[in-house]
Amino acid sequence: MWGEVTPAERLRSIARRSGADDALAAEAADALAGFASEPAGLVVACRRVLAHHRAHGTLWWVCARILAAAEPAIAAREAVRVLEADPTARRLAAALPLTDEDEVVAIVGWSDAVDEALEERFDLPAVAVRTAGTDPTSALRRRRVERSVPVVEPWDPVLARAARLLVPAAAIGPDRALVPVGTGALLDESGSTARGVWLVGGAGRVLPARLFDAVVAAVRPPGAADAGDGSAFELVGFDRVDRIVGPRGVEPPVEAAARGDCPVVPELLRPLD
Repeated sequence: MWGEVTPAERLRSIARRSGADDALAAEAADALAGFASEPAGLVVACRRVLAHHRAHGTLWWVCARILAAAEPAIAAREAVRVLEADPTARRLAAALPLTDEDEVVAIVGWSDAVDEALEERFDLPAVAVRTAGTDPTSALRRRRVERSVPVVEPWDPVLARAARLLVPAAAIGPDRALVPVGTGALLDESGSTARGVWLVGGAGRVLPARLFDAVVAAVRPPGAADAGDGSAFELVGFDRVDRIVGPRGVEPPVEAAARGDCPVVPELLRPLD
């Protein structure tokens, strides 16, 4: 596919991609393998691609694993393997319950993992929720299966009938997660009526505390408020969610957060600017 394109050109192409693209991290790992023989260049390449996708927790995971490895090229290939084999969507599909006649599954935005899961669960009626931080319209145009998925606002009465409320987590730390802006207000409005609020993560989303804090600082600089500062993301504590969905299935938040396999790399703790 890439022919004679250099690793640097590939990374520039990846940098221009949408931050919501779940395939981005695996493609970045493959491109970063081309810098494996140049340690200084590898650090610069990682920091540059992260500067364009600051909230992409899986991309931070990829960069940390590659930079910490004795053999970066091998680590890059292993990261691609793990991401491409991520079973999160299958685990989610198996865990979603049957719904009563008037119930729906509500999803903040529309992520690839949710799309794949609901491809298997055609029996579940679903609605996509638009918040200040995510508009599902374009993602719904790319969904795998032609099905009716209404886009609703956070105050829509249909959310009072949500059997599950699924929230995409861009990155997950030890006790909180980075989620689209507007999620907290949505939980205030309808989270108490849903039978369960699940964070949807995936391979590479769980980060150690210091690296998660670096992600938060890159996305939301010190002194920024939790809303109204132009950021597309906000923080939600584990006390506001019931479960996290990841490669091992549906787990209590603290247990899921304890399963991180990402090293802390000093080169990624410095500000990206």
